[in-house]
Amino acid sequence: MTVCCIIPAFQESRAIKEVVTLSQKFCTCVIVIDDGSTDNTGQIAEQNGAKVLRHSRNIGKGAALRTGFNYAIDTDCEIIITLDGDLQHNPRSIPRFIQKIEEGFDVVVGSRSSTQSEEMPFMRKLSNLITTQVLRVFFRVPVTDSQSGYRAFKRRVLAVLQVRDDGFAAETEILIDAQRAGFKISEIPIATNYGAEESKIRARRDITRWLLTLSKNFRPYPRLVRQSE
Repeated sequence: MTVCCIIPAFQESRAIKEVVTLSQKFCTCVIVIDDGSTDNTGQIAEQNGAKVLRHSRNIGKGAALRTGFNYAIDTDCEIIITLDGDLQHNPRSIPRFIQKIEEGFDVVVGSRSSTQSEEMPFMRKLSNLITTQVLRVFFRVPVTDSQSGYRAFKRRVLAVLQVRDDGFAAETEILIDAQRAGFKISEIPIATNYGAEESKIRARRDITRWLLTLSKNFRPYPRLVRQSE
């Protein structure tokens, strides 16, 4: 079974070599999307065996995922793994994602909710709690960590879904669309390393885009009504 690893990366020259080399141990191919980096992120990834797709300017994580997904769909990849380029996600967990896909699930999300949650910065905990609860209540998305970018997909999922948002809201969009399309979603616990790197999320901009994404997708599920006896 061919497994492709997609790594969106922006200014990740410090960690990208290790992410690529570790991912290669478990994947058929590693694809790095250099999203307009001004350092040598793309060059380092290429020197270490990754296929590098470049954006001429920084567009956003959703745009990088879209570029990677389109490339993977055009190849013979059967399972697509996504993880961050800053070593926050440990590539050694990839076999566990593959196993879950082989069990019959279409989408697998790596959940940080039960592992090393004390290391997650408070604001990330709060925003993740709020967004996850909104998706669970209003969109019936069965995950405990909706903002995790460590995921696995069957090829057929990405052949159907369209990544429309260019920013971080794309990850929310993908889960809503996958749930509505009837794909089987599961999750596995993952450990996460929070180093000294600066978060790429910009609160005002990305929260606004996230709210706009919800408003565009909002379609309440019918309320279950108990039938009278």
